Amino acid sequence: MSKTLVDQIISQVLFQYDLRPKNVHLYGKVLKVETDYGVFALKKTTMNKEQTDWFIHVIRRLDRIGFPFFVPVLPTKYGDYSVFDGNYTYYLMPWHEDHRTFRHQVQPEETMVEEVAKLHSLTERTQDYGEDSLDESFRLLKERWDLRKLEVEKYVDEIEKNIYYSPFELTLLTHFERTQQLAGQAEWHLEQWLDLAKEKKKYRSVLCHGRLNRSHACFDEYGTAYFINFEKAVLDTPARDLAILFRHYFQSRPWDEQEGQHWLNIYEKHFTFFDEERHLLMSYLLFPENIFQMIDHYRSPERSKPEIQMVMKLERRLLTMNRVHRFVNQVQKNT
Repeated sequence: MSKTLVDQIISQVLFQYDLRPKNVHLYGKVLKVETDYGVFALKKTTMNKEQTDWFIHVIRRLDRIGFPFFVPVLPTKYGDYSVFDGNYTYYLMPWHEDHRTFRHQVQPEETMVEEVAKLHSLTERTQDYGEDSLDESFRLLKERWDLRKLEVEKYVDEIEKNIYYSPFELTLLTHFERTQQLAGQAEWHLEQWLDLAKEKKKYRSVLCHGRLNRSHACFDEYGTAYFINFEKAVLDTPARDLAILFRHYFQSRPWDEQEGQHWLNIYEKHFTFFDEERHLLMSYLLFPENIFQMIDHYRSPERSKPEIQMVMKLERRLLTMNRVHRFVNQVQKNT
């Protein structure tokens, strides 16, 4: 698409807000738009009408319950919260600079964990949960895990037939048994969740962001985080959101089990897990999906990274999984 056509589309979208762009810069998937009336963030998405309606419902609910830690979506001059141009859906937000250093000593991980706990607390809902629904949820997740394990086991069987192993294959084979053990422990925690949930016959759902990570929050100069990108928000167990956030931090920075326990303690100061939810969180964290994804990437014909980089990434993920195991053991001791 030519730059002239892109500029024309942007101008047509911004016309719905009575804004005229002076300068436009692309930051990832968001356009920073400078106008006479301020600076704005314009997001282009592939959301369909049903997804857009749900997204707008979520944004309005966040405003209605008084949750302060999100970047609001601005209405058009016609009162709509999105613009559809026939191909894409756009929405507009105030531009928030994302600070990487703060005036005071603030840990971003602690801030995001605390704020998502407050989001879960404000949106908590308890519902009856029939055994059939529980069994179905368990079955679907277990089947998905079994399929992933089978795919990897077949691959391991294939490479074991080789006379010589690549460095990546040798690293995988060396640690494969450990990976299977972690998958087994994840399944044990999942079974514990099922048994405890059946006893209660109730479950808690919360509004989950759905894609929590550092790139989906803007920090101000004081270290306060404002969440963005609620496009994948869902009503689900709080364990889902926290597992996604923890997995992100586990991969993005050095950490140990004490720090992981510290993050969990911060979360539970504002929103305490039930026993079954804690088991579900542990099952999500222990299942070695990040190792399986690395294998998928290595086997992909579109892989561009050299062998040595793939080995280093695999070794880092294996190290992370061992830390996760120690973290889970620490949580169980303190429960």
